[in-house]
Amino acid sequence: MSTTTSTDVALMLTQLIAITIPSTVVLIKQLRQSDNLQWQYRKLSFGLVASCISLLITAAIAILSYFIAGLQLPNTINAGLLLVIVGLLPLGAFIAVLYREHRKEYGP
Repeated sequence: MSTTTSTDVALMLTQLIAITIPSTVVLIKQLRQSDNLQWQYRKLSFGLVASCISLLITAAIAILSYFIAGLQLPNTINAGLLLVIVGLLPLGAFIAVLYREHRKEYGP
């Protein structure tokens, strides 16, 4: 695969997404353990986390689209890229379940 500026940037964005996901999960853990937050701040925090996950999934889809459209990658690599994106969806669902749990416990 020959590298161009576009592919280098796409690979860097992919690495950035990979680095961001673990820190987002740590923030979720910290949010779950904080007992002194009011419901409004919990709700705002979950909204921020949900928007972060949504933006990461959108960015991953954009990068995948670039790789599929712009490069002639083997099908196995395309499948791997697709699985990475699909793997982010359960994280979003987990956030939704966690939000419901917290709303029952701390919400109005």
